[in-house]
Amino acid sequence: MRKDIKEIRQVLKDYSKIKRDLSQVNFLPSPRLDAVSSHSNSNHAEGKFIYHADLSYQMYQVEVAIKKIKNSKYRFIINKYIISKKYSRKDLCERYNISLRTFNTMKNKALVEFAKNYGMDQLLDEMKKPQVYE
Repeated sequence: MRKDIKEIRQVLKDYSKIKRDLSQVNFLPSPRLDAVSSHSNSNHAEGKFIYHADLSYQMYQVEVAIKKIKNSKYRFIINKYIISKKYSRKDLCERYNISLRTFNTMKNKALVEFAKNYGMDQLLDEMKKPQVYE
């Protein structure tokens, strides 16, 4: 797989992890029943809030970039194949009555469209150079 396509896919994989992390953020500390004071100079609730806000913003940016994709098949591939892994390549080839090669082309075009909307301009410029495979 091309290195640049891998980088775009990684953003979407990170998005999936961010969604999971956001559901696990807890702002209320657990009660402590020990005799030792647990106070320190840091504010853990504030740190968690900042972390939550940062994750929320990253998630928002990805969602906006996906929504800007005009081709509904591309959006579907990103949401159901790359992010949620609800469908396999075989399932989507059958759904759209296309070959695996055509599906891979569509998937890569969907990823490039996402990258444009997400502001990955430097990476898109690199894609115009000779291809690097890993």
